Amino acid sequence: MNQFRLFYPIRPHEVTQKFGETKYLDYYKDNGVVFKGHTGIDLYARHGQPVYATHEGEVVYAGSDAKEGYGVVLRTLQPYEYKGQEIYFKTIYWHLIKDIPVRVGQKIGPGDIIGYADSTGLSTGDHLHFALKPQLKGENDWTWYNLEDKNGYFGAIDPLPYFNGIASQDAMGILQTLKSLLSVLTKLISLIK
Repeated sequence: MNQFRLFYPIRPHEVTQKFGETKYLDYYKDNGVVFKGHTGIDLYARHGQPVYATHEGEVVYAGSDAKEGYGVVLRTLQPYEYKGQEIYFKTIYWHLIKDIPVRVGQKIGPGDIIGYADSTGLSTGDHLHFALKPQLKGENDWTWYNLEDKNGYFGAIDPLPYFNGIASQDAMGILQTLKSLLSVLTKLISLIK
């Protein structure tokens, strides 16, 4: 089974709050949100900084929530290995500027801009809240279940171990280089034959 890997959604990749941290729990509790700890990672971002897709996927949500602000949710197009079973992953990008450039149903990949950083929703300043949730597909195409729904983090897991160390905005250049190398290798192989 394939292992799921993520590109960084913004560059530089500076984590300002880690998954599971509890330093703002009282702030969230005072605003009606109760959970075990931080449900994703917060990344430093300047106001209006582009946010890029971290993987190939389909936009399954693009809109606003009173507490989370404006955001985008992507789901993988294929299943990956997680705890010995094949599941899908969804990535969540919150606190974006109102004008979201992607739409539900749109297929996108690393290097595609999905939004711009802001401080919408329950936020104390411009940043990107990024979350990762493993999901099981239900019997119907429209039915999905968070695999870790009862973990105290609304089904989210720590995304840090899944990052591949490359910024998404650099992914297109890397892919172009690999395609060029493949083309050269193919020509060399045909000359050798």
